[in-house]
Amino acid sequence: MVALVGLLAVLVAPGAALAGNGEVKLALTPVGSAGLYFDLTMRPGETRSLAVELSNAGDAAIEARTYAADVYTIINGGFGARLRDDAQTGTTMWLDYPTDVLQLPAGKGIQQTFTVAVPADAGPGEYVTSLVLENDQPISGGGNVALNQIIRTAIAVVVTVPGQRSPGLTIGGATQQVVAGRSVVSIAVENTGNVRLKPVVTFALLDAAGAQVNQASVQMDTFYAHTKTFVEVPLAALLLPGAYTVRLTLDDAAQGVRADSAAIALVVDAAAAPAAGGAVGSGLTGTRQGAGEGQVSLAVLGLVLFVGLVLGGVLIGLIILIVRRHRRTRTAEG
Repeated sequence: MVALVGLLAVLVAPGAALAGNGEVKLALTPVGSAGLYFDLTMRPGETRSLAVELSNAGDAAIEARTYAADVYTIINGGFGARLRDDAQTGTTMWLDYPTDVLQLPAGKGIQQTFTVAVPADAGPGEYVTSLVLENDQPISGGGNVALNQIIRTAIAVVVTVPGQRSPGLTIGGATQQVVAGRSVVSIAVENTGNVRLKPVVTFALLDAAGAQVNQASVQMDTFYAHTKTFVEVPLAALLLPGAYTVRLTLDDAAQGVRADSAAIALVVDAAAAPAAGGAVGSGLTGTRQGAGEGQVSLAVLGLVLFVGLVLGGVLIGLIILIVRRHRRTRTAEG
């Protein structure tokens, strides 16, 4: 079982993958910056030249694609960078960073220069975009279960325009989806302010009679300015059809902003179909394929379970075969 779990980890791990006879290990490093990403303070109308190092720490040369991508907030907070075919909008348009496919030798890196130009009419606050580096062609897996992989790394480019900080939060509607036989409640939220936040989320679910069905309180990860996402709460069981009420609070004491929802109506339909994405477990966790949010569904969980069953069957077959051969050998020796 330990070997099986280890093999599954190799199949789904995003950090590295085998490409031919080599391993993909790509990295982006800001040049002339002490941090892990670009953290700039710039005034409206200012232009600045920067450089980033694109490196290949693997043991084989690789064709790598690099490009600038919009940043979004993933489910329950955190950094997300759009994919190569997604449109570039907003702060990404401030960057003069060419999309390019480069040949990166093993164990070496090259520097890519680019500029950031803040529009003259930019208001105060934080603006974020990203740089992405990934293998240009998918890596084909082998064996009975093959996964084609794109290994990508991304770093943020954060531009702070000096001026008044105006944090803001709003809470939208609630929906329910079914994942692995359990309900997952999703509530739309938006950072309407001009600074990133890390609010504490307090969730309560009440039935039609006003009795509390579920509650949770969890620290949300980074919620970027001018972005929308979802707070997603997996429940321990499947909700019965009927009318419910959701109450949600987002509170970032450090930034001095709090949002309290009114009673949010949630109607659970008896004919609700199981969702392809979502999460199971306790607390606030999981992902959702949000419209326009470019987020990755946890449908991969089903794939992992399938892979586990296949490999488990192979492992059991090998054990039976070894035991039979051992018995035959002992019989022959006897």
